[in-house]
Amino acid sequence: MFDPNALLLLAALAAPLDTSAHVPTANDSVLASVISPLVKPGDLVVVRSGHDATRGAVSMVDPFGVRLKIDAESIWSQPRTESIGWSQIQRIDHHTGAAGDAAKFGAATGCLLGLGLVASAIAYAGAYDNGPGTGGILFSFVVGGVAGGCVGGLAGGLVGSLLPAWKTIYERR
Repeated sequence: MFDPNALLLLAALAAPLDTSAHVPTANDSVLASVISPLVKPGDLVVVRSGHDATRGAVSMVDPFGVRLKIDAESIWSQPRTESIGWSQIQRIDHHTGAAGDAAKFGAATGCLLGLGLVASAIAYAGAYDNGPGTGGILFSFVVGGVAGGCVGGLAGGLVGSLLPAWKTIYERR
């Protein structure tokens, strides 16, 4: 009697138009495609919008905006999810791992200092004719370099973890 496609078309035309729903623009899709590779789900970010800043873990980045998982502020409140649209976002700061870079720098510096310390000790002992033999010198250099690298890497990582490291990945101009 009635064509099902015609009925579906009439139902779609008769449905009230929801003007409150945000439809992503082409610019929103481009922003999402540029920002989404820079942050992974679970990364800590600060999203600044107008006079407000929201800190949380990224749940999803899509053309509608950024969805954050925000931890409970007290023992009485529950964790919540907040969506922030691209039109509201002024800036996004991403928490980076500064401890890794500091640990690499500390390991390299510690290794060089360990090698220098061993070379100094061997030269000092050699002046008094009681230094290690050829195999002992090589072993001493290896142990000095590895031990210095481990100690330097640990010290660098500890110092780097104390320093806050934020990198701006998006800023509206």
